[in-house]
Amino acid sequence: MMYVEILEKGESMRWIYYIGLISICALPLEARVLIFTSLPYKNNAGIVEDFAPMLRYLESDLNRSIEFRFEPSYQKLIADFIDNKIDMAYMGPLPTLALMKQDASALPVVTFNDAKGKNGYRCVLVKFMPDMLMLEQPQTLKVALTEPLSTCGYFSTAPLVQAYAKAPLSTMHYRYVHKHDEVALSVLRGEFHLGGMKESIAESYRSLGLEIIAYSPIVPSFALVLNTKTLSPEQIEAIRTRLLNAPAKEYASWGKEISWGVQAVQTDTYRHMQFFSDIESIPQEGNLR
Repeated sequence: MMYVEILEKGESMRWIYYIGLISICALPLEARVLIFTSLPYKNNAGIVEDFAPMLRYLESDLNRSIEFRFEPSYQKLIADFIDNKIDMAYMGPLPTLALMKQDASALPVVTFNDAKGKNGYRCVLVKFMPDMLMLEQPQTLKVALTEPLSTCGYFSTAPLVQAYAKAPLSTMHYRYVHKHDEVALSVLRGEFHLGGMKESIAESYRSLGLEIIAYSPIVPSFALVLNTKTLSPEQIEAIRTRLLNAPAKEYASWGKEISWGVQAVQTDTYRHMQFFSDIESIPQEGNLR
């Protein structure tokens, strides 16, 4: 049995989600439950369904149960990771680098492939297809963003907006709406003129009239980041090996974003993303109330 804790907007609720039976005999009494966390990038139930098979797969090798916890923001996730409240986390490249800058115990071990078996993804700028935007008056434009430390948030959207509208994002009205799905939906509802989000999620809204108008360079894929202060070297190696050796029939049952296999993180995986000095300059709040 795996317990799923959902922490969102200051409220705490607990979901119990069955992902398989674990033999009590296999767990010593002192065995600690491991904490896995992710941000709610879409509806919570959908994310649980995405990750449950992968966590069950890891549990069988670790002889530990894994508790699934949602964090409301990357800032909170990073703080809890540093405080050793998290053992493993599913994170994009920008927050991974932000965490590694603050905590040397953070170790990304694998990144997840896309549907073509390639490693990496793009952020995109979107609008509602029928809209004719007044680019000559950029100060009137409203932009929906995911969140401050999201790779497809302010960091990637600012240069895309600059190239498309020929004006800085800082001169427009923008708000953090947190989830990629919410970016798409808020643009489709007409609440925002533009939005920044992950390409694969934007593609799923094309049929509703969402139009992709600009693409970022490819960035490293989402990673599984382990806490070397709370996990033993043996556990870390078991997790790494288990994921790298997962057969296709196994990971094909995992969620869409993680169902195409993994690659080991290399020393140069994040080399071209040399923006440590820029992380602190990202606005932590939007300018649209």
